[in-house]
Amino acid sequence: MSEALRVILVEDDQDLRESISEWMSLHHTPITAVSNASEFYQALLGQAFQIAILDLNLPDQQGFVLAEYARANYQMGVVILTARSGIDDKLKGYQSGADAYLVKPVDCRELAAVILSVAARSRSAASVQACATPSTQGWQISLTQWTLRYGQGSVILLSQKELHLMQLLAAQPGSAVQKRTILSRLYQRDDYHCSRSLDTLIRRLRNKVLNQIGIEAPLRTVHSVGYCFAGEIRFEETDFA
Repeated sequence: MSEALRVILVEDDQDLRESISEWMSLHHTPITAVSNASEFYQALLGQAFQIAILDLNLPDQQGFVLAEYARANYQMGVVILTARSGIDDKLKGYQSGADAYLVKPVDCRELAAVILSVAARSRSAASVQACATPSTQGWQISLTQWTLRYGQGSVILLSQKELHLMQLLAAQPGSAVQKRTILSRLYQRDDYHCSRSLDTLIRRLRNKVLNQIGIEAPLRTVHSVGYCFAGEIRFEETDFA
């Protein structure tokens, strides 16, 4: 195992959590081990991980939700480690974004091999994406043309609400904008229906960027806070001419 590999384990069984952590540490891969979803989200705010090992039966949230969150918001390999062996659970696990699905009990040697395999595939995919990325980095948003562009790549036309959303996030890149602030600006109210509309807007914008220019927009969901744009972005100079 590589010392540079950063792994987070989410497991509420203390004995199993400590057993896996000890074995990994002895084999030169210390891991961050947490016991629930809340601690998982907090850990992601302070450190970047390459692999997440997720139990499904957590006390505060299903592991499927964590897998979907990790896949949607981070370039992170996902390994599900659970006692649930049914085919429906396995299918749901892969649909949630898991790269591998292991059933307890598992030999730590097998778990380590799976981690290395998933990490290698993730690095390979990242290298391919980097080769396809335009040489001029950074995102640009035009408030006058209603467009979003990455480097010198294709221009993405934005709807009015997409433009307003990006304007809010671009004003403080890398920092979370509270969800209620976004709802107030985009919909003039904060209720369940508007919250669902915002979630749909975010998902459609991510898909639009991915489909039109072939890379993922760094639109991040910050658990229990809101959203942020986790990338370099600037307003085009013509907006202020």
